[in-house]
Amino acid sequence: MLFRSFKNSILFKCLVLLVLTITVLMGGVTAWFIHSQRTSLMGTWFQTNRDIAKNASYTMKQEMDLFDRQLYLLGKTSSISSLDPIEASGFLKSYDVSPLFMNGEYIRLYGRNNELICDNSMIKAAAHNSVPQSFDDFNRVTQVRTYLSPWFWEDGETPKKIFAVQVGSRATANGALVASFSMRRIWSKIVQKAEDPQFLIVADNEGKLLMHPNPVLASEGKLTVMDLGLPAPKSLNENFSDFVKLSDGKEYLTAFAKNSTYQLNVYSLQLRDDAEKAIFTTVSTIFILLVIVLLVTIFMVSFLFLRFTTPLRKIISYINYISEGNFDAEPFPDDKRKDEIGILASSFNRMLRLIQKQMKQLNDHKKHLEEQVLKRTKELEAAKNQLDIISRTDELTGLPNRRDLREKIQQEAHRAVRMRRDFCFIFIDIDKFKRINDTYGHNCGDVVLKSVANTIRNLLRKYDFVARWGGEEFLVMLPETALEGATIVAERFRKTVEALEINYSDLRIPVTITVGVALYDPRLGVDRSIQLADQALYKGKENGRNQVVVWNPKDTTEEDYKAAELDLQREALNEEKLH
Repeated sequence: MLFRSFKNSILFKCLVLLVLTITVLMGGVTAWFIHSQRTSLMGTWFQTNRDIAKNASYTMKQEMDLFDRQLYLLGKTSSISSLDPIEASGFLKSYDVSPLFMNGEYIRLYGRNNELICDNSMIKAAAHNSVPQSFDDFNRVTQVRTYLSPWFWEDGETPKKIFAVQVGSRATANGALVASFSMRRIWSKIVQKAEDPQFLIVADNEGKLLMHPNPVLASEGKLTVMDLGLPAPKSLNENFSDFVKLSDGKEYLTAFAKNSTYQLNVYSLQLRDDAEKAIFTTVSTIFILLVIVLLVTIFMVSFLFLRFTTPLRKIISYINYISEGNFDAEPFPDDKRKDEIGILASSFNRMLRLIQKQMKQLNDHKKHLEEQVLKRTKELEAAKNQLDIISRTDELTGLPNRRDLREKIQQEAHRAVRMRRDFCFIFIDIDKFKRINDTYGHNCGDVVLKSVANTIRNLLRKYDFVARWGGEEFLVMLPETALEGATIVAERFRKTVEALEINYSDLRIPVTITVGVALYDPRLGVDRSIQLADQALYKGKENGRNQVVVWNPKDTTEEDYKAAELDLQREALNEEKLH
């Protein structure tokens, strides 16, 4: 009997069809979503590995550039350029020079006939027997650029490279200042352990190891990356990123970066099992969540069915009661259905035979008028709300406009004075925005404005406020925030926007902002406090843009306070006149 009742129920049929549809859709969506997430996560792992290799290559370049500059400056000093053995030797062994070199490194000065004048032999690092006693590539040392030797190894020591610059004697001719650069400098900057799943391997142009999680392997100068199973550096380009199986039998996600000047070839390796494990965990979590959603959906559909069936049958009984003489129901077509809707239609039709024609017309007309009035009222209310939103919102960015933010600032100013709490303003200006408009067009400028607006909005707390102040300018108000905290927030804005990826057509548009920060001063009032942030921003633009400038409250003069007091008095008089 219960099954027959369900079989004839249109509600039951619809809910069963709904469950089947949801099941099919969720299955397809789940499969597609898991595949897309796995592809996206794997792409992220590849990109991260490439970034690690590039960052490591850049760090090594910086360290070697610094060594090059230090050697160049030493060659320009009068103590060295004089080529005087006593003066130069004392200078190289002084405490001003010795800290520039570490264990295993040396520096030597050669005269115009390539004879050794002096060195830094008092330095502890120069006492090793492995230090070369001569340098014979003088014909390659020019005034144009620093001479760089290939990487070399000495008696199992750390890999080294020779740097040589030309020095000049004012009285005679040229000499040479020669120093060795130890790879140990790089090791001290990039510390890694053999057990790390993510690690770096560095090799010279011939593939010999310069850096490895196990330093012993890089100290001998015999082992190459090819021996480990990696491709030779000469066969790779900067965009190489793939899975490589090494000689240890494990497969690694490998990225490559190179520096031709210093003959540095960086391999960034990540164990594939670790990457796959992380991806599997993420995908499994997503799958479980989707299954839970499906089960909850089925439960809710079943609950709704049981929830609505009983009330519908009670409604039918009530309609039968109305058909006995209580005429306050809507007509319903009788289409001979056997489900609940059909029963309702039959009951309504019995009532319709008892309703007089004049009463029906009157009730219909009354209902029509009420509906029209209600419809027009709702339309007017909706239009009023929409106009209010438009009047307070910037159309392009979706941010509040200046008018809306001013009202919130006035409220916060009263509250700050009453509660004795600080709050700050952050004035933001997009650098060289006119050039972006002139170069790429106003549509590109609109994309930049929207991207910057969304970035700033996403970095705020729920009770902070941001508005488009005008053009490419934005104003942020940070309630209950001291100047130090506002400075941190402003710097976060600047860094996030600087790292922002803004793509327009096939172009990547670099964007930076200049930020001015100021503390609200009750003695100055709202407008002048905002002007302080604007003045700080202007200083940042004068000093080169892409920076945060904070207005020091100590820089506010008594003349500023007197002028602000006059402004506040005039505003008070105007308000009294209005009231």
